[in-house]
Amino acid sequence: MAKFKTRARAVDMLGRQQIAGIPTAISELFKNAHDAYADRVEVDYYRSDRLFVLRDDGIGMTKEDFEKRWLTLGTESKLGGNAGLKPPYVPPGKKLRPSLGEKGIGRLAIAAIGPQLFVLTRAKRDDGLHDLVAAYIHWGIFEQPGIDLDDIEIPIKTFSNGKVPNAADVEEMLNTFRGNINRFKDEISDREKERFENDFQSIAIDPSEIDQYEPTLSLSENGFGTHFIIIPANEILEADISNDDSDKASPLLKSLLGFTNTMTPDHEPPAIRTAFRDHKSEEIFEDLIEAGEFFTPKEFQIADHHIFGEFDEFGQFRGTISIYGKQYQNHTIHWTGARGSKTECGPFKINFAEVQASQKESKVSSDEYGRLIGKTRKIGGLYIYKNGIRILPYGDTDVDWLDIEKRRTKSAGYYHFSHRNIFGIVEIDQARNKELSEKAGREGFRENKAYRQFQDILSRFFVQIAADFFREEGLYGEEYDRVKKELTRLELARRDREKQVSVKKKKLSNDLEKFFSDLDSNKPQDEALLLAESMQKDLVRASNLSDSKLAAYQILTIESKARQKLRELEDKYKVAKPKGVGLPNKLLRDYQSYEASYQKLQKNTFNIVRELIEGEVSEMANRAKLELDRRVRVELALRDLSDQALKSGKEERSETYLIIEKVHKEVKEVAKASVEEIENTLREVLSDFERIDFVTLEDNVLIDTREKLETRILEVKEQKQDYLRYIRAQLEAIKLEDGAASQMDQMEALEQRNSTLEERADMDLQLSQLGMAIEVINHEFDSSIRGIRHDLRRLKAWADVNQSLSSVYNNLRTSFDHLDGYLTLFTPLHRRLYRNEVEIKGAEIRTYIDDLFKKRLERHEIELKATQNFIKKTIIGYPSSFYPVFVNIVDNAIFWLKDQPVPRIIELDAKGKDFYISNNGPIIPERNFDVIFEQGVSYKPGGRGLGLFISKEVLNKIGYDLSLIEPRPNMNVTFCINPKSDSDN
Repeated sequence: MAKFKTRARAVDMLGRQQIAGIPTAISELFKNAHDAYADRVEVDYYRSDRLFVLRDDGIGMTKEDFEKRWLTLGTESKLGGNAGLKPPYVPPGKKLRPSLGEKGIGRLAIAAIGPQLFVLTRAKRDDGLHDLVAAYIHWGIFEQPGIDLDDIEIPIKTFSNGKVPNAADVEEMLNTFRGNINRFKDEISDREKERFENDFQSIAIDPSEIDQYEPTLSLSENGFGTHFIIIPANEILEADISNDDSDKASPLLKSLLGFTNTMTPDHEPPAIRTAFRDHKSEEIFEDLIEAGEFFTPKEFQIADHHIFGEFDEFGQFRGTISIYGKQYQNHTIHWTGARGSKTECGPFKINFAEVQASQKESKVSSDEYGRLIGKTRKIGGLYIYKNGIRILPYGDTDVDWLDIEKRRTKSAGYYHFSHRNIFGIVEIDQARNKELSEKAGREGFRENKAYRQFQDILSRFFVQIAADFFREEGLYGEEYDRVKKELTRLELARRDREKQVSVKKKKLSNDLEKFFSDLDSNKPQDEALLLAESMQKDLVRASNLSDSKLAAYQILTIESKARQKLRELEDKYKVAKPKGVGLPNKLLRDYQSYEASYQKLQKNTFNIVRELIEGEVSEMANRAKLELDRRVRVELALRDLSDQALKSGKEERSETYLIIEKVHKEVKEVAKASVEEIENTLREVLSDFERIDFVTLEDNVLIDTREKLETRILEVKEQKQDYLRYIRAQLEAIKLEDGAASQMDQMEALEQRNSTLEERADMDLQLSQLGMAIEVINHEFDSSIRGIRHDLRRLKAWADVNQSLSSVYNNLRTSFDHLDGYLTLFTPLHRRLYRNEVEIKGAEIRTYIDDLFKKRLERHEIELKATQNFIKKTIIGYPSSFYPVFVNIVDNAIFWLKDQPVPRIIELDAKGKDFYISNNGPIIPERNFDVIFEQGVSYKPGGRGLGLFISKEVLNKIGYDLSLIEPRPNMNVTFCINPKSDSDN
């Protein structure tokens, strides 16, 4: 009697050749980990040697499981057959998980990832931990023709007591597998034999070492789960990871992101957590699928529109539609394909969100919109989840299984939806949707009747939703159209306002920059001095005239011209703050500094020149014995000033009249056009009314016709009424009362507040991220350094008895001591080490600073000096509060000193209760003495403006202050640290 035989190539055809690609194969292995009740499944890909390691912490496999399940094709247990194996083990306390893997696709698909596989698995059952089972497979053996599957021997070894196989065990398993090559020497070509041997020789791995790469998933000691070590990974994997198109996700991200549903609000806690770490080098790796890479519930909630509901067993939808936040509950969509029969696909749920394609039509804030729309462009789409686990390839924007993009190409406005703007889920489960089964290659559902119904229901659903809510003539389209137009109007107004404001801000910034540049170069003082000198020369010439009346007249004229030129000079250096414009904090600080500087300029320069004019004129007149009528002099001065004021007033009046006339003309035209449009609409409606024969109309048609005619009149009336009210509101907002807060003032106040809040939020975020980063770095340094110290002690024991290791140990020890020396410098910064305040000596601070910056100080030829007063100075406090302040100030000083001519000096000094940190670098203008400590202010290229701000805040909290003061002798910059009570006084 004849029998079927299974050739070894069947494994290759069912696995490597069947699977859609490497990302799909990895997804299948993730599903297997899910079926094994793992809480975590993680991949580490090491590019340097193309090592691919997948680990999970599932229940693992016993030797019997491995042989009768893993190495057996088409096991029945997942199908629930009575003659099959007993169902997989369910750990105590775990919720029953439906099996998602089918037909052994996952394990066979490993061949797509790489040719050589080491399997390490250790089971945990009710009776405790079992022995670790290890096996080796070269998938190339299944590509060879003429070999029966039963004739291939797979080397398997077991290891007890938490032992993990080492390099010697690997070599032993390789030798066992070599037996297959020798046994089938007639079936395997010489070229293939050479390939096998080269692969065997290239393996230089130690599983026990790899096991420790991720200690939390180790199989040693009390660990359990399954590891797949694949080497070398297929070169295509790196192409699947990489992506040159910034607007498109890589193939790996498309397949592995969102393995579990973490997108929708109130989602079930994920049954399993996934990771894929791409180790680009020994030091640098990136988790490509970490939580933030996929859509988050917060992003889902802030979207413009939401559609949530359920399709019953007849394909009929009932749910809630939210358009710009307005909800339409119990909305139903009819599917015509049921015809009284239940669907094959079964009931299912849908929940998705949409972001408007144009930002001006979206309610999402501008900051959030850019990030969110960037995500939807890459990974947007409708994902399908079966019992909480993603089904591929749905969610991939390249798979238009509902013809969403196909329809959109016909008319984007009519069909509305696009994968690039939506993100959401369809939820099915094994119990209710068992007829929706996947293809063997995992490239989607089998196209049976159930799938075709499923596809048709959803396809028609999207068409009908677009018709009901996103077309102007739709059932609820008016609301969408109204809000969209309003948002567009507001956004265009905002952009127009932003454009106008940015021009004014830019002008103010340029004017301030020029003012401070002129001030720093003493230009105002020089011009004022030149004016005074010119006047003095003119006065001398006038006083020498023989005609006393003419001389007196000339002197009065010279005085008048000098005063006029002085006023012009004052006006030249005045900078006007634009009305109705909220300024960012930096620009506001610059303007406040300008006001203070201008007052000093007025006091110390312009007023002195004004007094000089008065004095010189009087003195010259007395010297020439001329009679100058004081009343006439004052009258002339007042007349000149009055003429100038009147001229300015008339110019402003003319400009105002022009604007009034322009606005008056435009408002009249708009009002006239609005009334004309209403009249035209009324004529059209009445004309249509006359054409209708109401006698022959049925009642329901009559009512509908009347409503349409009335609606046209009401729409044009409301539209034009709203527009004219809008214009009137702007006119009414003009406040003419002296001192009344105008709309511009209110706008300025709001913009100012908004700008301050935005800047504060940005800086707070940076501070929180900085704090978290420091905590992580401190923890990692601490644990890593402890480990290195421990291993160095172990190495020394070997070096003591092995002379060849001695030099290696000494070099390592020296290098580590150098690194450890830097790391121990951070010890005083960590406040938790100091539960109580301690005595801090100036000498210790000096040594600390010198040790930390020694190399930089030497490199830039900077001398760090400390006076005896500083060396002897002591205070009581936390090192974590004081040391960072000194570090930050000295670090800044080095930056600014390095490009200055020698000598370059940083001086530490003390007097009484005060510390002084000085340097002879660039001078800091007095106007910046306070500004420099504000959050976000930095004059260092690329600076974040946090260092001095944090330093001052920290000191303030412990009763101290940090300030810039008048520089110490021979120094250009001096910072002072002193008790706050003293500084306040």
